[in-house]
Amino acid sequence: MRNLIKGPIYEHKQTKKLLHYLPKRSIVFLWHEDLDGVAVDGLIEAQVKAVINAKTSMTGHYTQHHVRRLLQAGIPVFDITASCKHDRLYQGDEAIIFQDELYVDDQLEPMFVASLKSYTEELINEKAIEARNNYSDQFDKFVHNTITYAEKECDWFKQFPAIPSSFEVVNQKEVFIVARNTKYEKDIKAVRHAMMKKGTVIVAVDGAADGLLKQKIVPDFIIGDMDSISEKAIDCGAQLICHEHPNGSSPGKERLNKMGLFVDTIRFVGTSEDVAITASYWSGANHLYLIGCRLGMTEFLEKGRAGMGSTWLCRIQAGEKITDLKGIHHLTNRSISPLLWQKKNRVKPSLIETIHHLVSGRVGLWKKREVLRHD
Repeated sequence: MRNLIKGPIYEHKQTKKLLHYLPKRSIVFLWHEDLDGVAVDGLIEAQVKAVINAKTSMTGHYTQHHVRRLLQAGIPVFDITASCKHDRLYQGDEAIIFQDELYVDDQLEPMFVASLKSYTEELINEKAIEARNNYSDQFDKFVHNTITYAEKECDWFKQFPAIPSSFEVVNQKEVFIVARNTKYEKDIKAVRHAMMKKGTVIVAVDGAADGLLKQKIVPDFIIGDMDSISEKAIDCGAQLICHEHPNGSSPGKERLNKMGLFVDTIRFVGTSEDVAITASYWSGANHLYLIGCRLGMTEFLEKGRAGMGSTWLCRIQAGEKITDLKGIHHLTNRSISPLLWQKKNRVKPSLIETIHHLVSGRVGLWKKREVLRHD
């Protein structure tokens, strides 16, 4: 571990919002218990010098490998053990980490802020053992929570929800639903040519819109709470639909209204991913291709959700129409290149055939097309 780390320090209570404006080669001050994969992807991409966390980066409540990924990327991780920090958030102040202590410039004088505990391979292994010991109890609680909420929320899935008329366009269409998750951008790259086929509909869930724009793909719809989406994505031309929770609250709608934008809502239980899948299913989509959508205990615990009742119901309901493409980049990285239509008059295969060829390896070379929006 380096003895001295120096650089500008940036802080935000929500890591996903910090990553929207964080300059490269900065020190980050987080309030993020159990660092999740999406946050770590962003921190690595920003080439941060160090991570300082006012909460516990790895609690040992469940198995996670994200702190280790940061160390492997050469990024030291510290948890605060004692602090005399003021309430003001750091926004570019000069900071020094020296011998597990944090100092921040105050009128050109370095001021002690906090004592730190650095993560080592030994500490990570201890947390991993703790997580294995907790697994049985954690799994039991997660299943119980899932079943309890599924029973409460089942009625929402028995009747046609109120869906904005603009969403009728997905009827009989192939729909890609893209959520922001660990390495989801690699999955977008892996099937980009299939997403760009004429007639497909692309639905981004919240901040996934920014990942699509990075790949020069403009979504047709953005659905969610709009809490992790940039203003660039809001203005990209997609139809915006806000998730309205069962109690009638819609943080996304409130945010957009303050910006002078008046948008439609869908009132439904569960996550914004569940809303996107359910709305597509009830609107008569021909098939749903999921990228980055969460499934399983660890991914939900990382998002602070103790169960997945609505998601379970959602997958039960739309199951025969769903193809989950999460992680497909693992199949395409080594030997499979994107597809090339070698003859102009060749009949293009269906979207399902395209995916089949992509996965099976019977593909050629695809001519790169810089497309800003699919038709």
